[in-house]
Parts: sequence; structure tokens; C-alpha cells
Amino acid sequence: MQEVALESAINSIRVRFGSHALTRAAELPPPQPWPSRTPIDRLTGIAGLPRGRLALFTGSGTCGKLTLALALLANATHEFAHAIVIDGGGFDPLSLLPFSPELGALTVVSAPAPEIAGEAASTLARAGAGFLLLMCALPEHWLGLLESGANRSGTVLVAVVDAPDRALAHASSISVGFSRRDWIWERGQMVGLRVSARCVKNRVAPPLGETELEIRYPLGTRELSDYQASVAEVPSPIEELSRCASAVV
Repeated sequence: MQEVALESAINSIRVRFGSHALTRAAELPPPQPWPSRTPIDRLTGIAGLPRGRLALFTGSGTCGKLTLALALLANATHEFAHAIVIDGGGFDPLSLLPFSPELGALTVVSAPAPEIAGEAASTLARAGAGFLLLMCALPEHWLGLLESGANRSGTVLVAVVDAPDRALAHASSISVGFSRRDWIWERGQMVGLRVSARCVKNRVAPPLGETELEIRYPLGTRELSDYQASVAEVPSPIEELSRCASAVV
């Protein structure tokens, strides 16, 4: 009975104000993507990160989420006038050098308290910062302002946390969970790790995909700026078996 009354109310609004007065969420067009040129683009369903929406990278310990976020940030410094990090403490700009950033476009905002981080992030998103990387938790009451500001300006939002609280998880439009599969050893030396990246939430497109990434550490005694970081997508065991089966057939 309640569903019938609700449907009747929706129909009356459409009759009075037009068919476009109400639009179901499933009928809304997806947000414009920002092609990040990283393996994460394949998981979103729109070939890039959504502008004006919050993407969340989660995972405990060493699992590749920060490395991929740094790769995104470095690419953003070449494509946006302003790529900004909201740092709650611990972000080292030198860690970005192996990804060849354009440092002139990078701004790091030190936010020693969650309130400062929330206010800074919301203000910058509303002002139209091209790319915003959140490296700390934000109070719940700032998340709505952050989302609305980014939605109007088209800011690309990425948050990196070990485990999100309920409010942050709800605010995200895309959530990618990272987990370490194993370490990569060569000649008795650890040279990287293999991780799984799985899209666990997606409000912008239907697919909830999964991929494996291989992250290589820079080795040797060179200047930090001479290192080249490597984040590459690798075939999953199922894909490898499929290729082998196709080759046999």
C-alpha cells in the first residue's frame, strides 16, 4: 500500500512539473572521468576516477594503496594547475620523486587536527582544486560540505586510510580495497610486492572488478630523483590459465 502511494506521489510530481523533475539514481549519467593512466582506471567502469566524487583506498599494512595514490598524485601534477595533499602528519614530499611529479603544481597542507583538515579540504574543493589527496581522517560533519563543493567544481577526491569509519565509507562513491598477496624476491633480495586491488563499492558504474598489481621498489645507490617507481598490472592466475587453455586448443 505504501509503495502504491509513493508511486502515485511521484507520478503526480512528474505530471505537474514535467518528466525531468524527478530522476531515479539509476538513470543519472555517470560523472565525467579523469583518466589517471594507472591500473585503477579499469576498476571504475568509466575508464578513470570520477570528478566531483570521493574515491577511497583502503587496506591494512603494506598493501600498495599509498604507492598507487602517489602515482595518481604525480600524474595529477602534470594535468592540473593545483594538486593538493591534506596531510595529518607523516607525508614526505620526497616519497613522490620516483613518480616524476611536477613539483610546481603540488601544494601540501599540514593539518594537525581533524577540524583543520576538514575545513581546508572543503574550502579547496569548493574553490576548484584539480586534485585533492586526503591523508587523514575528516570529521563527519565536513564530509557533506566536501562532497557538495567537489561536485560543483569537479575536483578529483582520493582518500587513503587503513580502515574507514562508517561516515567516510558511506560518503565514498568508489572504494578500492588493497591486500598484499606476497613479496617479490630476486637473488635473495626483496624487490617489491604483489597486491590485489578489488573494487568493493561503486556508485558510478556497475562493474565491481578486481586486479593484481606488481609494485617494484627502486634499488641501488642513486639520487632519489633518479629512481623510477613501477606499478604494473599483472595477469591473475585465472587469466593465465585461460590463455594456456586457449593456446592448447
